[in-house]
Amino acid sequence: MPSRSWYRAVGLTATLGLSACGGDDAADDDAPETTTTYLFGLSYGSDSVWLTPEGGIDYTSPSRFLSADDLRFSVETLQYRLAEVRMDLPPEVRCEDYAEVLLPEMSCENSVPNTQGARDLVDFPEDAPGKLHIRGPFEAGTDSSLSIGGKQVFIPRTNYRAIESRWAPGTPEQPSFLLRASFTYQERPLVLEFAFQSEDAMRFSHLGVSTGLPEEFANHPAAFGGRLLIDRWLWDVDISRCLAAGDLTLDGDVLRLETGRGTCADAATKLRRNIQNSGDLYTGLLIQ
Repeated sequence: MPSRSWYRAVGLTATLGLSACGGDDAADDDAPETTTTYLFGLSYGSDSVWLTPEGGIDYTSPSRFLSADDLRFSVETLQYRLAEVRMDLPPEVRCEDYAEVLLPEMSCENSVPNTQGARDLVDFPEDAPGKLHIRGPFEAGTDSSLSIGGKQVFIPRTNYRAIESRWAPGTPEQPSFLLRASFTYQERPLVLEFAFQSEDAMRFSHLGVSTGLPEEFANHPAAFGGRLLIDRWLWDVDISRCLAAGDLTLDGDVLRLETGRGTCADAATKLRRNIQNSGDLYTGLLIQ
């Protein structure tokens, strides 16, 4: 990635799409016991801090990302749909301990100990992990908070190493993923539009170091979930060069990478691949 004197990536957690999870409902008497549960969510965001031309720091950038040529994109609309989520549970977590938390749309399986007797010290079969499964489809993104039947989702608080999922099959009218992001090229305001339909697997795992509870979760003791980390979506696509060469063209004020040719013939493929690989985990604990 090109060097950027006014941009630097740090391990700050900045997620969007779950602001409705904070507020008075956090103290609701009907809410699950917060010392043993996570508020679960899906979102998108950035782990970047942007330096202003004046040398200050702009913390209001969780919806911005850069292309390889330093064009600054700002998310206007982002929606993505997942068919389900699955998470492995450690042996100490027993489903029966969380019966009051689990919604009807959830299924939970306890871990199963290995019963094959003595284990080879070099290569022994592991215990079958317990699993938490939440049926979808789920929609997340701009101004969307995850809910099931209008209810917030709480899950056992434990160490989740990954969220396994898959895209919800889409249609042209309601794709699996939809992005609309504004940018400026040669002092002209433009919009990037990108969408795709997929049934492929989607995995969220730790891509960086979480630094605590995002500000929008300030009223929640604990939150956990998956997000699309947007920082590198276009880090390997030189939008300016391709526009100048005619390898990318505009439809009015709209840029669609699917029409790319020449050096940008694979621009849409790169963006889709980078989105597919951007599944991150966030974990937030409010420290009193």
